[in-house]
Amino acid sequence: MHIGVNFLSMIVCAALFAVLPAQADESTKLSTTMEATLDIMYLDAYKDYTSAQRQDAVRAVVEDQYDLEVLIRRSMARNWSLLTADEQMQVRNLIEQLIVKSFVEGMEGIARPTLDCGAVIEVTSKRREVPVVIRFSSGKTLNVLYRLGRLKTGWQIYDIVAEDISIVSNYRQQFDDHFRKGNGAQLIDKLEKLLKQEDTDVSKIIL
Repeated sequence: MHIGVNFLSMIVCAALFAVLPAQADESTKLSTTMEATLDIMYLDAYKDYTSAQRQDAVRAVVEDQYDLEVLIRRSMARNWSLLTADEQMQVRNLIEQLIVKSFVEGMEGIARPTLDCGAVIEVTSKRREVPVVIRFSSGKTLNVLYRLGRLKTGWQIYDIVAEDISIVSNYRQQFDDHFRKGNGAQLIDKLEKLLKQEDTDVSKIIL
């Protein structure tokens, strides 16, 4: 199945709101927070918001609820250490902006999808998975698996698998390709240019 920008935007941005306390029901928490994400796009309370205002509202929830650095650092793997502290901060900030922008733009003009979060699967004492089915009004469905790890900060999402495609693996390949010849400054430049483009494709985070 081909995964377009709208599907992938939905997957990635939904993950941003899933900070999970160690004793919480991850499936219920994930469902609740994903619905809250969609509220920003579809409730009348936000109908007069511009795209930029929606992005600000979404990102405010992100920064309050979840540390996206877990996903970003896993995606970058060893390449993260090639960045200076300032570059790490810039890269994280830019990727967060890209994901939020892609989500807001991807959901505009589309009827609100429905979500079905399955039961938590306990892989190990420190690893859990939550399957989610996203149903769109067009009749399309998307099967997503959220992978969570228990960290000092609680249960955090460390990867998302959509139709057998790992978000982390997809991004890591792109970062690996970049750093074979490029550096941190050039990565930031690519991210800044991508952020200025219309219809941002979050599946191609730097290419």
